[in-house]
Amino acid sequence: MNSRRLLPILAGVALVAGALSIQPLRASQEHGTPDPAELEAEKSLGNPSAPIKLIVYDDYECPACGNFYEQTLRPMMDTYVAEGKVYLVHRDFPLLGHKYSRQAARWVNAAARIGKFEAVERALFDNQMAWSEYGSENPQGIMKPFVQSALTPVEFRRVERLMQGCESNDHTELKGCAVDAEIQRDMASGELLPITQTPTFIISYKGKAYPPESGGVAWPLLKQFFDQLLSQK
Repeated sequence: MNSRRLLPILAGVALVAGALSIQPLRASQEHGTPDPAELEAEKSLGNPSAPIKLIVYDDYECPACGNFYEQTLRPMMDTYVAEGKVYLVHRDFPLLGHKYSRQAARWVNAAARIGKFEAVERALFDNQMAWSEYGSENPQGIMKPFVQSALTPVEFRRVERLMQGCESNDHTELKGCAVDAEIQRDMASGELLPITQTPTFIISYKGKAYPPESGGVAWPLLKQFFDQLLSQK
């Protein structure tokens, strides 16, 4: 979502409360957009009952996703997610053109199973350049120090056990890795939208979802949009 696309929505919200310039979508509409409330949310932050839900499909190796995470999602997590205004849900959509993206998603999904999604996601995004640009044919090994730094020794051993069978980074080799089913489920829901680039995100307010938006948006602008939604009666 860029400023030229978002500003007309802001104007519509500000002028006509409850009658937005882009009408909310429902799952039954012919847009192929699943209702965010119908998707499970193991990799989520905040209160599920928050009035705003933001579902983000991203790729841990995607530079635009890294920038969106650092510049927009992190300040949002520290404020609106922490304050109960926004419920943030992550969905994996590793792109075939990114060599290490699936392996990164595997580490995060394994960490999510022991309740450490946020810590490992942050470690991989914070160090994205180190493991994506300077990776090797052993992507699990190059990411391992960053994952390890985000966890206690006991937690890391638990995550390592979940990563058994996940050594191959081949996108077509999905046998034997316990967390691949979760990644594939995320990808299948994303393909229904359909996703053409990452990051792609869906905003919903009180259960009504807006059309998916692709690309990054600055936190001040997204915050302005959220504030307009929250001001509605």
